[in-house]
Amino acid sequence: MKFWEFRQIQPKQSSNVYVFVCEDDFLVEESRVVWQRISGMPAGEWVFKKYSAKEFEEIPSSRLIDDALTRSLFTENRLIIVTDVARLTKARIEVLGKVQSLPDASLRIVLVTDTRKPVESWPKIFPVIEIDSLRPADVARWLMDRYKLTPQIARYLTDNVGTDLYQLHNEVEKLQTYTGNARPIETRDVDVLILRSEQFGAFDLDDAVLAGDYKKAVQVVGAMLDEGVEPLIALSRIVRVWRQLFIGKSLVDRKNAKEIAATALIPAWKAADFAASCKRFEWRQLAAGFRLLLNADRALKTSTPNPEGYFDVMLWKMMVNWAMQVEG
Repeated sequence: MKFWEFRQIQPKQSSNVYVFVCEDDFLVEESRVVWQRISGMPAGEWVFKKYSAKEFEEIPSSRLIDDALTRSLFTENRLIIVTDVARLTKARIEVLGKVQSLPDASLRIVLVTDTRKPVESWPKIFPVIEIDSLRPADVARWLMDRYKLTPQIARYLTDNVGTDLYQLHNEVEKLQTYTGNARPIETRDVDVLILRSEQFGAFDLDDAVLAGDYKKAVQVVGAMLDEGVEPLIALSRIVRVWRQLFIGKSLVDRKNAKEIAATALIPAWKAADFAASCKRFEWRQLAAGFRLLLNADRALKTSTPNPEGYFDVMLWKMMVNWAMQVEG
């Protein structure tokens, strides 16, 4: 289900233990108010705790049972969120089964996993709530609902920053501070504050990629990184341009330059140059570029490569190396 559907969910009966399949950590944090609402527990103060699987395993089984059975003097309701649940032992799962069977428990436990696979072998006694993977359109809707952004700004942020909600949350807070909440956020605010570079303009990276200008693209990315732009945001900007090329390439033989630019969200005054770029890039080059971008996204999220060196090599493979292969 979509996260917005989860926020409105009304379970047929309450449960002491839930399995929550969700890929995004920010949504896990935002789910707290939903668990509070659907708990079926009396109104009162709530105590929220979050443990990794290893930390949760260290809690004595007897203490979990006692906490579930004992109401505090201050009528506190307890919610424990456990992450990385694939690492839970069989013994701990059995204890959770006992907690699940307790009537009128004052404890709720949410077992969080980013995929359903780890829990498929568990006893079928815990309700499973699975949140769909976020697509760019879902993220844009989340931005509009949470921050009251216009559809244009929500999509522009998603295209340029990516779909990581923590990152987007931080960037929107910067933008709100920048505008002082005195006026709506505009695309120029995103360009100035997030995609900033004192040496280059907001469209210089786009223009370098569209022109296949490897040296200029490396210079602009290097300036962005030097001035504090997150590597993943710089990558998202390149991904956005590559996606626009893909869209334009599919239309270049059927539409005129202005129609192609409008579909790909390119400014009208760049329509002719953009159409020419779409004709120049080959399908195989675009496909190979997407693979390189996917690998870059994975590398920047899971390891610590030198960002400037990584972008240098990636852009060389996307532009120079490909051109050399074609000419050869």
